[in-house]
Amino acid sequence: MAKIENKNPSGKIEKGATLYVSGASSENEAILAVENYLRENRSEELAITIAENGTGDGYEIRLD
Repeated sequence: MAKIENKNPSGKIEKGATLYVSGASSENEAILAVENYLRENRSEELAITIAENGTGDGYEIRLD
């Protein structure tokens, strides 16, 4: 199961924030996890961009 960490110092889910997804077996699973995270936090209007493609053990995703 994917784990999502909000890297925004304020902890807010907003445009420009970066989320780090670990435990995802693929890029698609990471994107799905972030989409669900945004839905749960009522922030579905934000677009997502993969900032790093699977470096290390996770994915960095920027909110746009």
